[in-house]
Amino acid sequence: MRRLALALLLAACGSSAIDPADAGTAAGETADGGSGSQAPAPSGAGPWGDANRRYGVADGILEQPVVGASTDEGQNLWVATHDALYLLKPGEKTFRRFDARDGLHLPGNPVLYCDRDFGDHACPISGAAAAPGISEIEGGRDGEVFVGYFGIDDGPADWTDPNRHSGKLDRVRLSSNGLAVDRMDLVSSNTAQFWHNRTVQRLLYDHVQHPHELYVGTNHGVDRLWPDKYRAPAKGEWFLQAANEWMSDHLHPQVCFHQACDATESNLRLGDWKGLALSKDGNLWVAGRWTAGQIRWTPDLTSWWNRGGHDIFSVAFGDPYRGPCSGFCNQPVFMVPQEGEVVSLQATAVGADGRVWFASGRTTSYDQPRGLAAWDGHGFAYFDPVRDAGLGDADVRDLAALPDGRLAVASAAHGLVLWNPQIGKSTAVDIPDPHVFRLELDQMVTPPTLYVSTYGGVAALRKLP
Repeated sequence: MRRLALALLLAACGSSAIDPADAGTAAGETADGGSGSQAPAPSGAGPWGDANRRYGVADGILEQPVVGASTDEGQNLWVATHDALYLLKPGEKTFRRFDARDGLHLPGNPVLYCDRDFGDHACPISGAAAAPGISEIEGGRDGEVFVGYFGIDDGPADWTDPNRHSGKLDRVRLSSNGLAVDRMDLVSSNTAQFWHNRTVQRLLYDHVQHPHELYVGTNHGVDRLWPDKYRAPAKGEWFLQAANEWMSDHLHPQVCFHQACDATESNLRLGDWKGLALSKDGNLWVAGRWTAGQIRWTPDLTSWWNRGGHDIFSVAFGDPYRGPCSGFCNQPVFMVPQEGEVVSLQATAVGADGRVWFASGRTTSYDQPRGLAAWDGHGFAYFDPVRDAGLGDADVRDLAALPDGRLAVASAAHGLVLWNPQIGKSTAVDIPDPHVFRLELDQMVTPPTLYVSTYGGVAALRKLP
């Protein structure tokens, strides 16, 4: 996007959940961004043992659906519904519940911003989740979890939009007083004019390759954060002076509607980045509503977003694309009739053999699920979720690659299967409810634990059939 080089001063007009003076580096944290200490290497089943478990109402999770389950580097188990965040520490029996009263920026507990020096005199401006609330969670350091929210995405996406501070995410850390909550307000890194990224649709925390880096897939683009370096702006400080120390916003492969993209950037189609996956070289695969690609990693935040398009992407599918062909013709993963048609990618995963998998499903009722695709670096192979993988229907909700070469393939309404694409064998898995919301594979323990979030609770699968 073309952006005007404007600046913004954020001055608080109200109260936040945590004082800015307490929003810097916590005790025991490093202050070197993504180069913090590496998580301990897996050495066994960890504190949860090796038995499969289900967690639901009897364990203190009061609402449904469960939208996410994730462990941090201390193996604290975090679970979220739209309305609340839950914590189960090793050795405990019942989840502890947190909501807006504990500092989460759910509806009813906004941060109040005043952008008066930017020309907006309608203070205060609310910054909090929009209904239905929490969209995603992801465990970080020991005692840390990131909570993503729904935002109000409609509007001009610039400083004139009264909803520009909606959604975003919280960094949540355990403290002696309960929770310490920092609201991480995403904004374009080269100008505070544009506030595109609001609804968080996928979070990915790097525990191993570049420890303590966080990737955020949103309604518009993909951000890269160094949470260990987070700090709020000091009084009288330009917002971006502080934000650019911990945030790089934003990148995205793009296509254009029924034409190749040109310098005018007209008819762009990009967004809904629900698929994030790291390859073994530390680069990031991203999958969205219209296309997919791989973003090259950089050692610093500024050059991650501030570089030419050919340097950003190892591959960017879909533009230019002139229609179906008999092989590879830079299709946006699937062979749609024309560039800019919806492919509705819900997830991506890097298999044990290095192939990159993409799954298509429904975001809206009129979306056409297009199946599963595998990229080998030269071309795509296509698979039917029902015929080939044994799923109950073609509406794939999520995907996870297992170390043994199998894929966990989840349906939005018809359960979970473990599929070996090499031999074509598929095994159905018993889970609390067939409506799956999210999969997460915890590889900080051995064997890895597959967490399955459903409309009826969470399954922790430590022994897979």
